[in-house]
Amino acid sequence: MKKRYPRMALATVLVPWTHEFKLEEGMFRECLKILVDSGVKFIYTFGTAGEGYSVDEEQFEQITRVQVEELSDTGVTPIAGVISLSTSEMINRIRVACELGVRDFQISFPSWGELTDEEVDVFFHQVCDPFPECRFMHYNNGGRSKKMLKAKDYIRLAQQIPNLVAVKFMNDSLADVINVVRADTPIQFILSERGYGYGCLFGECSMLFSSIITHLPSGWALYNAGIEKDIDEIVRLEKEVAVSQEVLFSTCTTPVIDAAYDKLYIKSFMPAFPMRLYPPYQTISDEQVSAYMSAMRQALPQWFE
Repeated sequence: MKKRYPRMALATVLVPWTHEFKLEEGMFRECLKILVDSGVKFIYTFGTAGEGYSVDEEQFEQITRVQVEELSDTGVTPIAGVISLSTSEMINRIRVACELGVRDFQISFPSWGELTDEEVDVFFHQVCDPFPECRFMHYNNGGRSKKMLKAKDYIRLAQQIPNLVAVKFMNDSLADVINVVRADTPIQFILSERGYGYGCLFGECSMLFSSIITHLPSGWALYNAGIEKDIDEIVRLEKEVAVSQEVLFSTCTTPVIDAAYDKLYIKSFMPAFPMRLYPPYQTISDEQVSAYMSAMRQALPQWFE
């Protein structure tokens, strides 16, 4: 079945905060430029890693405006993430971003309590129906939203919501990966690098540059190996991803939220990128950052060439 959204490598741009927790605009623009120059064609803001749960209305507007300005005339699609407990606030942010020229959005369920199946349908209609000219990607993160959808749910939703075009499917269960990739639905599924290579063996899917963004050439190598169904190359690169995760959790032992890890990955090619997270969340210490970088250079020297 033809997909509503193109096959892609998807990446997020993180928010660098000053000591006063204002946007460090120059570094934000620099990060966007690096991703654009690397060949990424779809870049989103305000996911879990992009601290979309913490920004206020003024910050949302400012950061979205800079994103749109920096990506104009590059051929790159800006995607605005929208996270809130309030669907009214989500709708307002979508309107603000639309006024700035955004037409692609990543949306997440409210996380106060797990939605029922009926409430899931209400949520998508409430958020997507008022914006038929926009395209929506669902961030299916059960760990945060408490509700993890499966292939059968998206088959149903695709029939109801014509502008639901993609799902960031952060579930590494091989059975679930196979089911969504093989599902008879026009929705494009975006998998993590730990599920993407396997998923490609069963059908078309897209890839999120997460931990593998530490070394963008390896990210592209895995993405292309999936398209070509090059099993040997997929296995080789997936092993490297597994090693990178082992290094991460052996050196960075402080409990932190996902955004801290993503800012650590970015520091591999932007050493000056600040690790601070918007309060009250705490980040990885400078000592652990140094330990991680040292261990990574030993374990995966090819990622630092």
